[in-house]
Amino acid sequence: MSTTWLQRKRKGELIELADRASLPDAHEMLKDDLVDALFKHLEDNEPTFAKQSAFADFYSRSTRGASPVKRERSSPSESFTALLPSKTRRRTLVKATEPEKTTPEKALITRTPQAVSRVQSRLSQVDIPASPAQLAEVADQSFQAAKTKATELWHQTKIEEFKELVRENASSVTTIQLLVLLIEATGLQWNTLQTTHVFTSPSVASLSLDAQTIHLPDPSILLTSDFWAPVTLWSLTSWVLPLLFSYFFNLTLRSNTKHKTASRQYTVDPLTFNIVRAILAYSAYYVPSASAALIGQPGTATTVDLSWGPFAESTVRVVRTNVPGQYYGLQIGAVVGVLYSIYDAALKK
Repeated sequence: MSTTWLQRKRKGELIELADRASLPDAHEMLKDDLVDALFKHLEDNEPTFAKQSAFADFYSRSTRGASPVKRERSSPSESFTALLPSKTRRRTLVKATEPEKTTPEKALITRTPQAVSRVQSRLSQVDIPASPAQLAEVADQSFQAAKTKATELWHQTKIEEFKELVRENASSVTTIQLLVLLIEATGLQWNTLQTTHVFTSPSVASLSLDAQTIHLPDPSILLTSDFWAPVTLWSLTSWVLPLLFSYFFNLTLRSNTKHKTASRQYTVDPLTFNIVRAILAYSAYYVPSASAALIGQPGTATTVDLSWGPFAESTVRVVRTNVPGQYYGLQIGAVVGVLYSIYDAALKK
C-alpha cells in the first residue's frame, strides 16, 4: 500500500474519510499527521474497510503496486544478462586536491543555504490552504468546533434544567397562590416593622458620595403585640381559616368519580380557599360608607364598630392600610386565585 492516494486528497476529504473510518481526533491533526494516521488505521483494519466503496481506490491493485513475490522474480532476459561477462571500465585516477582554507565569508555562504532549506522544510510541513474554498472550509470547521465547545459548556452550567424546573413548578395554582400571599405578607411587614438608626456611612469626596444614614428593622418590636396582633389577624383571614375550610369542603375529591387520578385532585380545594378568603376579607376589612339619605340631616349620627372578633379596631386598621392595595388589594388577590382555580379545573377535564 502507498500513501500517494491519501496525499492527493484535500484535508476536508481526508477528514471525511477519517470520520467514515472512525478515526479519533482527526479534526485536530495536521494534514501530514492525518495521512499517516489514516494510512496506518486503514492498513490495520483492511478486512473491515476493503469492502466499502469509499476506500476501494485505496485497496485497489493500481495503488497497491506490484506484489512483493512478483517483484522478487526476475525475468529471463534479466537472468541472461546477468550471465554475460561484464565490461571492464578503464580506471581513472583523480589527483587529490588540497582542501581549501575556509574563511568566515565562505563559511557564511555555505551556512546560508542550509538555513534557507530549513525554513523551506518547516514551511512545507505547515498545512497552508491553497484556495479560497479551503479557507472557507477551515473557517467553517473552526466555527463548528467553537460552536460544539460552547454547547458543551452551556450544558455543563445546568441552566436549561434549572429553567425547566422553575417553569414546571411555577405553572400551578399552588405557586400562584403562594406568590399572592407572599406579596401581601411582605408589604404588611415592610410597613409595620419600625426601623431604627444603626450607623451613618462616611462621605467619600473623591467619589462624590455623601454621608448616608443606615436604618434597620427594630428587633424589639417582635416582643410586643403591635407586631403579633396584625400578623395573627392577617394570617387567620388570609390562609389559616381558608385552608381549614378548603380542606374539609374539597370539591375535587368527588369530581370525575369514574376516572379518579391524583393529578385532578387537591388536598386543599383552591376554589374554596379563595372564596373563603374573599368572604373573610369583606367581613374583617370592609369599611361601610354612610347612607346618602342620612347625609346633611341634623341630629343623625351612626357608629360603626370596625373591630373583628377579639381584634381591636386599631389592629384591623393596621392590616387594612398596610397590605398592598389595602382592602381592594386583598379582594383582587382572592379574585385572581378564583380565576386560576377555574381555569386549572377546565384544563384538567
